[in-house]
Amino acid sequence: MSKKLLAAAIAAALAPAAVMAESSNVTIYGRIDYGFVSRGGTDGTNGATDERGGRTGRLNEMEDGIAGGNRLGFRGKEDLGNGLKAIFEIEMGFAGDTNATFNSNRHSWVGLEGAFGTVLGGRVDGARYSFVGQYDPFKNQTVGNAASVFGATSNLGQADRADNAIVYITPELAPGLKFLAAYTTSLLGEEGRGFDGASRNASTGVVTTSSAVAAAVGQDIETGDTPLYAIAALYNNGPISLTLDYENLQIKRANSGNDLEFDLWVVGASYDFGVAKLSAYYENVEGDDSASKAVSNSDGWLIGVTAPVTANIALKASYVSAEDKRAGAGDCDKWAFGGEYTFSKRTMMYATYARLSNDRSMSCALTTAGNRRADVTTGSGGAYGDSGFNLGIAHTF
Repeated sequence: MSKKLLAAAIAAALAPAAVMAESSNVTIYGRIDYGFVSRGGTDGTNGATDERGGRTGRLNEMEDGIAGGNRLGFRGKEDLGNGLKAIFEIEMGFAGDTNATFNSNRHSWVGLEGAFGTVLGGRVDGARYSFVGQYDPFKNQTVGNAASVFGATSNLGQADRADNAIVYITPELAPGLKFLAAYTTSLLGEEGRGFDGASRNASTGVVTTSSAVAAAVGQDIETGDTPLYAIAALYNNGPISLTLDYENLQIKRANSGNDLEFDLWVVGASYDFGVAKLSAYYENVEGDDSASKAVSNSDGWLIGVTAPVTANIALKASYVSAEDKRAGAGDCDKWAFGGEYTFSKRTMMYATYARLSNDRSMSCALTTAGNRRADVTTGSGGAYGDSGFNLGIAHTF
């Protein structure tokens, strides 16, 4: 009798969990990536030491997250009835090569999905950064990434994530056509975290804004000081992909004068011919007045190709050109090629080679991720050299 009572008690204790499992669908997913990176050379503007803090020679590193950041995530949805669903996603980054384990909240949001479309709020992936990655054959990763060059020439970096954001995506209004609207009260976030003009000191871990932004605003930028909104048209139908995005960024100023304000325009397109996928991207970033233009005034473009050679092998190539139009600045140009070998749907090996050139006073250098400014020395994984290569292995689950 006691055994029956114990079994009944266990069943009663587990019942709420069982009901939850039946009413919601939660998926655990992740990625782990590890490889080797070698970079060297100088930009030619300031001699052998230039912006690398006095370092000379090649920098050889074992590094993780080269072709895609290491992550562990949870996503799920719950059917609320009448076509309405609750959705969420929580994704954390981690280091696969050191004792620093879970070290960042990549994104985390919750929302609703229904016939009206999708609305969600929280920390979300940045619009401009995501669109670069969509049309960059190297997906904003490896030494071939395009976003770090655009971030350097715009002097605003790249916002790979946006804090305190709300996003609305329409349902499909015509085959393949959707619209996106997003707003954040604070792209920068507290003490500089999350802003695309921020850089991190390798030894202290302190995040600071770019010197031009800090000088222009005359203050430490805190939560609520950097509102941004974005409106985008997205067309993805069969082999064709088109994107048109407009964003407006403001930076509040403590001293006299108007707030800094910037307009960002993005156009992207790709066509998959089967034997090869061609892609192109253009962006323009410009301040609205003379004070804002003194911080950022740039444009840039890329062309890329991805070609599946066999069922397991794909080759990639890209050319990136970007110009800082401010007085005394210049151009950064970068070409890259690489390849991937897929053992399965989950496991692949990759290799990439890239080379940069700088015109006039520009000092772009190579990074292994697009969210790192190409003209800021940030230690391991930061900007270094004008030529380099990487190779590695990645597994997703």
